[in-house]
Amino acid sequence: MAQRPERRKSTLGAAHPIEHQNNQAPVGEKQEAAERLTTTTDQAPSPSRAEESAAPAAAPKATNKAGKAQPKGAFYADEDVLERIRAAWFHTPTTAAEREASFSDFLREAALERMQRREKTYNEGNPFPTVPSGKIARGRR
Repeated sequence: MAQRPERRKSTLGAAHPIEHQNNQAPVGEKQEAAERLTTTTDQAPSPSRAEESAAPAAAPKATNKAGKAQPKGAFYADEDVLERIRAAWFHTPTTAAEREASFSDFLREAALERMQRREKTYNEGNPFPTVPSGKIARGRR
């Protein structure tokens, strides 16, 4: 009876996304890690067609006109609320003057309206001091 080939192990198996963000390695260590990763992937056999089709495609990063990556914001809501929000944008006629070009534009415009209203109410119409993205707690409260 033929022996089964040894199971391949992922180089990402021990990786933890939050620890990775908080513990950025110095540049020298990053280069060493990148070299280890490339040598590991160079030695691994190519995946079969079934594995290729099952693997998710990497999503391209959004960029602005200058070619720099745009920061992404997200929020949590119940599924029924999210469905209503998507439906409100989707079912607005494309001929309507208030229809945004994309769902992201719709969300951005809604957030900007609320931001301007709060600046006017609580800060005499002036922008609030900036807050770094890691400063705000994540998840539901």
